[in-house]
This record gives sequence, C-alpha cells and structure tokens, in this order.
Amino acid sequence: MTDEVRSAIVRTLPYLIVIFVVSILSIRKKIKPEAIFIQKPLSVKQFLCWTIGFLLFVILTEYTLYSFDILEVSKWNHSLPASLILISGIILFAPIAEELLFRGFILNLLIKKKLNIHLAILLQSIFFVLLHNFTYENTLSSNIGILQSLIDATLFGYARQYSKSLYAPIAMHMTGNSIAVLERFIF
Repeated sequence: MTDEVRSAIVRTLPYLIVIFVVSILSIRKKIKPEAIFIQKPLSVKQFLCWTIGFLLFVILTEYTLYSFDILEVSKWNHSLPASLILISGIILFAPIAEELLFRGFILNLLIKKKLNIHLAILLQSIFFVLLHNFTYENTLSSNIGILQSLIDATLFGYARQYSKSLYAPIAMHMTGNSIAVLERFIF
C-alpha cells in the first residue's frame, strides 16, 4: 500500500466511522432515525426543487468566480487507487456523515434548546465552517471558500428544516462536492 493510498484511507475513514456508528445506534434503537430526520422528504417535488435549485446556484456561483478570474482550483494529481478512495469519500461518504452530524444531530440539538430556527441554522453553519479544513488565510480565495461553505451549510439547514428530511441536504451536498471534484479535472 502506497503512502498516497494510506493517506486517502485516513482522510475517508472518519466519514465511514460516523456512518457506521449512526447505523449501529439506529439498529440498536439508541437513536430514532426520524429524530435526526432520516426519513423521506415531505414531497419529491420539494426534494427536487432544493437539489436542482442548489445545483443551479453552485453552477452560477462557480461561473461567476471563473468569469472574474478568482476561481482557484488545483489540478487533480492522485493515482487511480487513491482517486477512487478520495472521490468516494468526497462525493458519497462526507456528505452523508456531515449531514448526519450537522443537520441531523447538531441542528436538532439547537432546535431542542428552543433557539430560534434561523439562529439554530446559522450556528450549525458556523460549526460546519469551523470544522472544515480551511487554511483560514486572509486571502480572497480563502475568504470566498469560507463564505461559500457558510452559505452552503445555511442552505443545507433550511433544506433539512423545510423538507423535514436529511435526504435533500445530502443530495445538495453531494451535488456541490461533485462539482468541486469535477472542476479539479477540468480547470
């Protein structure tokens, strides 16, 4: 096993652990799936509106950043085995795990604490940004990335709240991450 593959596994493993632990807790009836909104959305139409709306938002945002020549994307330069692990982690496992944590557990906890829904969504969005791997440099690119993540997490929170399901934010998150990965192959 190469160092690159080992590193890819280490980066992907935490997401798999979260999904595994939540699955075990759910099977053992320690948590109710509906308590963290693991249930069908209120309607397929609403699910599609959130997901397609987010897709259009991301494409418009990325196109605008590209047009103003401020879209910074590094080329994908990983071996095939490492790429398969990383891409599955980025597109599949990270969105599921992060939505379970942030829009499932954290947002649910904040709402149970009787916080205003808008404040609860904002707080979970801030937690989401703080726990992501940003360099937090005072550069335009870094600041745009932080702002994009804050907006995305806020939209994910509202999608969860109004669809009453994690399915919409998971699909939205997968969509955004897919575009981010695709850009690394295109630009």
